Amino acid sequence: MNTSYSNVASLVNNSKNSIHVEVNELNSTLYQIKTPFQLTYIAYNPDLIPQSMNITTLSGKYSHQYTLKLSDVKIQYDKRILHFHDYFELVVVLDGTMTQLIEDKEYHYPAGSCCLINRSLYHSEYYTNSTRVLFIGFSAEFIRGLFEDCALADFSQEKDILNSDFYKFIMDDLEHPGGKTYLDYIPAIKNQTSTNLLHDINSRLMDILLHPVFGATHQIKGLFSLLISVLSDYTYFHCTRMDLEQTADALVFARISHFIEEKYGRISRDELSGLLNYSGDYINRIVRKFTGLCLFDYSMNFCMKKAAEELLYSQKTINEIAEELHFSNKTHFYKIFKEKYGITPKEFRANKDSAQKI
Repeated sequence: MNTSYSNVASLVNNSKNSIHVEVNELNSTLYQIKTPFQLTYIAYNPDLIPQSMNITTLSGKYSHQYTLKLSDVKIQYDKRILHFHDYFELVVVLDGTMTQLIEDKEYHYPAGSCCLINRSLYHSEYYTNSTRVLFIGFSAEFIRGLFEDCALADFSQEKDILNSDFYKFIMDDLEHPGGKTYLDYIPAIKNQTSTNLLHDINSRLMDILLHPVFGATHQIKGLFSLLISVLSDYTYFHCTRMDLEQTADALVFARISHFIEEKYGRISRDELSGLLNYSGDYINRIVRKFTGLCLFDYSMNFCMKKAAEELLYSQKTINEIAEELHFSNKTHFYKIFKEKYGITPKEFRANKDSAQKI
């Protein structure tokens, strides 16, 4: 048994904490939830001496606050001392960046991104810069009840969530536990309110847990439902279901593809680099690895698809379409379009079979 980790478990296993930790001899740890839901808020400031993390756990029945030295956390991470849960966990990166080790693969999460982990994945987290992260744990019974209530809802729109990736992921794990999958969420570029909305929902959740009044339980369920709804709205977040048989590069490629598709192929390497916290050269290598194309050529596939859809389903002129897709040189637009579809935009619009080519 790792001594420092045993000490960590002693800190966490306080009578006022909603999580119980079982440390075993196999370099893995089981976290067991004692309430239907709980929040764990972690704030790491590298300027503190010694470097440490302030951790607060909140639930309907328990609250607990303690501090961990970053050096102890790093020992756990470096030795691949992983943990898993008997509950679902939604990880929300509020500020900074977090490195997540899931089984044997490392993933990087920037501010505004989220990760939904099932009850079978072994994982660990580490922080290298100023970071604030919220871990939302919820039991199988809690989330099952939430979705059962949804099936009986008065508003038909509420039932749309039953078609979401979030719902399917939860139900898959409830019906077939043991799967090695998780959901990755990144904020949409065009919606600048995604991250702020996460902050708002999580602040309200914490406020209710700290200052509960009549109706607090219903408010908690309502805010959880709102959080799930926001994550399931593609105008706010892009979602990718990841299987651990896939490489870590596959997640980076999925994120790149989401952003390129959202911007209809008109996004620069520098923009992607800023959004993903990876170098432009690395992004180009990832795209070439999965497609055999350079970033520009891969992006143009999305751009020309959008152009083709506009030609068929809008009344816009060809010049208007080219301008909306940020082509200042119309000849260049015509050239790329013809390379993609074999005919000019005008011929494409006139051809009744063109829809089959998109």
